[in-house]
Amino acid sequence: MITFLLYLLESLGRWIIQYVHSFFAALQLSLVILKRGGVYQSQHRKNHLIQHTITAQIIFSGIDTLFPTLFILSIFIGLGVTAQLILFLQTFSSEAEVIRLLTKFIALQLSPTLTAIILISRSGSAITVDIGNMVVHQETKGLAFLGVDPYVYLAYPRIIALAISQMTLAVYVATFSIVFGIFFSGLLGSPSNFKYFFIVIDSFTNQELFLFLLKNLLSGAAIAGYACYFAFNIQSCITEVPQATQKAIVHSLIVIFIINTLFAVI
Repeated sequence: MITFLLYLLESLGRWIIQYVHSFFAALQLSLVILKRGGVYQSQHRKNHLIQHTITAQIIFSGIDTLFPTLFILSIFIGLGVTAQLILFLQTFSSEAEVIRLLTKFIALQLSPTLTAIILISRSGSAITVDIGNMVVHQETKGLAFLGVDPYVYLAYPRIIALAISQMTLAVYVATFSIVFGIFFSGLLGSPSNFKYFFIVIDSFTNQELFLFLLKNLLSGAAIAGYACYFAFNIQSCITEVPQATQKAIVHSLIVIFIINTLFAVI
């Protein structure tokens, strides 16, 4: 029994050390990518290649996800979570307490987390596979030989695009989750519940909105940062691509929950 516990602790400690190492390595790489990308854009203002790449990634990660994926998700959250909370809480809680729980739990915590999970599974994995295949086939080295920085051309637009996409998609899901929830609570319960439409708008403080946007910007950048880090660390074997994709997904999920926890206690 003691041997098993020691083995378990050893394995857990080894995993924590590896995760912390990969976290700081991915953070360092992301900062290098952002620095190089920023310098390139400042020196080549008339070159719109980076802007076009960012726009294309936003369309894939953000606009293409709005409907039907996130729209249907918002309906399910509204009907299955928001409406049920309203109907349950209003029996023994005040109007202010109901609104406070909706804003803190549904809008500021649940919606961004589910949005990030979808972004990880859809865009984070795609970025790892895309760049990973280019690394395996020596395409990144070919870009470097041609004088094109792979970090600037491949990674920088994706980090910027996913940060913007996560922020806008989180606002989209949070808004519709609340709207649909109030709507369904009015249909399933009392029409007087429609009053929450007018109350919830003024329930957010400026500090909460700022932290909400900042949290989602960091979450989107972290998803892309991990995807790029594990993709660029692939050596030369095609079988490393699915392994890198799996690592990127797992590490991204963990860091998303860490970010949400940190911002929840602020």
